[in-house]
Amino acid sequence: MTFRRYALFSVSLLLSAFSFANWTPLAVGNASHRSMTTHNGALFLATYNTGIQKSTNGGASWTLANTGLPVSGAQVKVQSVGHNATTLFCGTESGIYRSTDNGASWVLAQSGIPATSSATIYVNKIYTFNGVTFVVFSGTVAQSSGGVFRTVDNGTSWLQAFNGLQTNMTIYNMAEAGGTLYASTSTSLMKSTDLGQSWTQVADVNYAVYAVEATPARLVALTTFGAKYSTNGGTSWTNSTNYPVATPVAGSELISYDSKFYAITRSGSTGCYRSLDGGVTWEAFNTGLSPQNTFAQEEFHASGSDLFIVCALDVYSTAGSTVGIATLNDVSIPAPFPTTFEDGFNVDLRAQRPGSTIIVMDAAGRELARHPNLPASLVRIDRNGLAAGMYHCYLLETGSGSMMRLGSVIAR
Repeated sequence: MTFRRYALFSVSLLLSAFSFANWTPLAVGNASHRSMTTHNGALFLATYNTGIQKSTNGGASWTLANTGLPVSGAQVKVQSVGHNATTLFCGTESGIYRSTDNGASWVLAQSGIPATSSATIYVNKIYTFNGVTFVVFSGTVAQSSGGVFRTVDNGTSWLQAFNGLQTNMTIYNMAEAGGTLYASTSTSLMKSTDLGQSWTQVADVNYAVYAVEATPARLVALTTFGAKYSTNGGTSWTNSTNYPVATPVAGSELISYDSKFYAITRSGSTGCYRSLDGGVTWEAFNTGLSPQNTFAQEEFHASGSDLFIVCALDVYSTAGSTVGIATLNDVSIPAPFPTTFEDGFNVDLRAQRPGSTIIVMDAAGRELARHPNLPASLVRIDRNGLAAGMYHCYLLETGSGSMMRLGSVIAR
């Protein structure tokens, strides 16, 4: 009887631990996973030496999507994957490739960029902000094919996007909020108000910044002097109180998702951390990850109601929630309707003071549209080119300046 009681207790503990796991594995397989994106409802995963893997069932199964990508021996050396509204992009050690048929085939899209991609200089990150796609290379701005380039024609041609950046800079990642771009670099934090055509330094942040994430309300950065946050666009900064790494390193990552900030620390078993209060404090968020994948985390990706973490040996997901999100009193929340729309949706602001602003964000917490100075009435928010997918709506109150979540809508 004693053995049975302890056995049941052990099973109960295991079930409890599983129930409260932060991350759920997709069981992609043991390989060197690098990067992930979502396009037209499919997941695309860049796996070094194997190439691009594609899933059309949420990660339950995967097939290779390498037609047209360069092969070295039997290896497809991809480093990154991303997309804009119509086109997939893949960074390889032989250049940038694009696909306009959802990964069925790829073609080289290198016009405007020196053809010198290699095992050390390659497209490390791919972003699309406000219709402009950016590729960030692993090399410094001074190196041939290093720095950052931009395209406004789906990769048909690329333009240099490092006017104002120093030649010795390595760019680590980018973020956007309210039309301002931010770039974390090896020497400073930079910003652009003209979609990457020119850059200036953010205030006095003249030290290495390894990751930056932006929302309309604040910036969070992982710097050589620790984790910091700013509520005034980077004019002044406050140190986070308990980020686990005193001196973050290159390869650190940040994402804003579901009104929370998530960080890849790149510091051994420290793994992933999460902040529920805008970067003020942090907590470990590793439950469910295998020990090997706690050590080897590469990149975040947000898609709809799921956040993914790409690890060297697998990919994991966690579902979004509204825990910790500030809201109005339940009786006065002006929820957007209809929740599924084609041309636009409505918000009833008759119970609010005039002059408020409605902000539309994507699943990663990046601002896509801002509708200011609204009347205290029923207002219409037009789609205005939003791609199909889920979006979160926030109300920025006039007077108090507080931002409250109203709810989510889905564009069909």
